[in-house]
Amino acid sequence: MGYKNYRLTVIKGFNKGEEFSLVQDEITIGRSEENNITLNIAEVSRNHAILTKGEEGYMIKDLGSTNGTFVDKKEIGGKYLLKPGDTVMLGDAIYMTYQADADPEETLVAARPDELASHQVTAVSTRSDETSEDGAPPADTTPARKEKTAEEALVEDQVMVEKKSNTWLWAGIGCVVVIIFLIVVGAILFDFLDLYCTPPFDTLLGSIFNYQCP
Repeated sequence: MGYKNYRLTVIKGFNKGEEFSLVQDEITIGRSEENNITLNIAEVSRNHAILTKGEEGYMIKDLGSTNGTFVDKKEIGGKYLLKPGDTVMLGDAIYMTYQADADPEETLVAARPDELASHQVTAVSTRSDETSEDGAPPADTTPARKEKTAEEALVEDQVMVEKKSNTWLWAGIGCVVVIIFLIVVGAILFDFLDLYCTPPFDTLLGSIFNYQCP
């Protein structure tokens, strides 16, 4: 999107509400009257910052000021491309909003190459559905199968591990149930056959439980 009528508006500090139109290719900001934008307060350095105009708007650069130059509360080092709505801060003394108006004509001109590219893509897509001049069928345009990403492979591995864990868990539970069943059946048969006084169970029960056969 193209812009025009660039400007800085003071929203906090010295001369609050004052608006500076940005027209020159290079605009200096500082306390000295030699600057294009003069802000005569102690917190602003004599030569504080410079604005340079490019194709996409103005870039700002700090000129080694004492209190620094910030954009949206982040101190800048080299050149920084401003966007409409950014807040330029000279130290903590002056806040200025960078503003610009949309340029409909430039936006329309910039959109035309995109429209042309869109028509070209449509034409190529239509042509691919037709047969070639020698009657051969069109080349296979089916997209190649998408390879699994590392994240998808990791998720599948985790699912397999969980399935294996669940399988071992149920197998263990089944073994415990079978063992308990066999113990219960064995106890019932032992009692039913009255094996308490039958060797070697009589000796074993007598030594462990002090059981005396009748």
